Amino acid sequence: MMFLARLLVSMYLAVITTALVSPKPGLKSYTDAERKHTLFALRGRDIESDNLLSILSEDGTDISGQKKKSLLRKEVSSLESLFISEEQNDDPTRFNPLIGLYEVAHVITNNDKENPVGGKWTRSDGFAQKLFKTRKTYQHILPYNSTGLARYDGETSVAEAINVVSLDGLDGLLRATVILRGDVVPLSSEELKDLNANRKTNLLSNLAIRAHFDAPRIFVGKRQLGSQDAFKYLPLQLGPLSDVILDTSFNDQYVRIGMGGTSGTRFVFTRTADEEAKEYEALLQQPPAKKSKLLGITTSILLMSFYIAFGNGTKLAAAMVPSFISKSTLLSPSMVLLNFAKMSVERLIRVIAGATGLVAGLGALLIAFSSGGIERDGMQPKAA
Repeated sequence: MMFLARLLVSMYLAVITTALVSPKPGLKSYTDAERKHTLFALRGRDIESDNLLSILSEDGTDISGQKKKSLLRKEVSSLESLFISEEQNDDPTRFNPLIGLYEVAHVITNNDKENPVGGKWTRSDGFAQKLFKTRKTYQHILPYNSTGLARYDGETSVAEAINVVSLDGLDGLLRATVILRGDVVPLSSEELKDLNANRKTNLLSNLAIRAHFDAPRIFVGKRQLGSQDAFKYLPLQLGPLSDVILDTSFNDQYVRIGMGGTSGTRFVFTRTADEEAKEYEALLQQPPAKKSKLLGITTSILLMSFYIAFGNGTKLAAAMVPSFISKSTLLSPSMVLLNFAKMSVERLIRVIAGATGLVAGLGALLIAFSSGGIERDGMQPKAA
């Protein structure tokens, strides 16, 4: 039953994606095998984070999960204790060493049930993971207004943050990419003082910032016919604005360790040169589909489905069955079987149409009231 539900929803996504898909060229899909060497290539260098990279690159068969977590936590703590920002003042150039493309390599939380990366999209017990599986997560730090979408001026913001969650569905036939683009605004000395006043540990440094994120951009894609590595996307923008406080507790030329300003969660980011890490550039160039247009399409699918399921539309849909069957008055066994087949087809059409209408109705509600996958902690939006 769950498989049929997943299949039906996936088919609906494919239909609506086809209806509104962007004419932009499809983007490539990269396999884990093509990227597996990345961490290994960074090992063995005379850098502070070499031990951390070695632990990250260990295969699960070589080290137990709990032992690996313990080693990572210990190594992160060691690196943080030695790290000092190059500029101990308000000079905005202190953020320059952080600029780069990063993949999320590991997350250390105080509570195993926390889900600080990806929000509702990556939560294991969430609806999204019933349809898709997480494949890659990134958090890039770019020079100010690199995308041309900045909402804050250059006097206020020092960089851009790009969070990316990539998911696959139906064995790679469908692709969902969620992007949070935000302006990076340094915390003032007064804000740092106030926030650190009630802290005994995890004190925020002069690299602490507030990331002001736009509404999430969601790109639902389908694999192009005849291609295994190219997709076309339907661009959406759903959900609220959000903001989070983040700090950098360690950084070198290969690793950046981020710290959640409220939770104290540690994010281990590794620099990457993968072409896939740059796909956000092409995606953000696509104007989002208008919410009203999308609601119009889902409502149309809903009405048509219900017309077929509960109205006279079933007769039209069943017209594919040869007309001589319905007109025949013969009672031969073959005609009886054919008429029975027609009745079964009509029932099946009603069931499929009704289910499609239900999914379309849910889709319309999600579009109208979606948070874009952002989880809220009290009144504070929580982003990846």
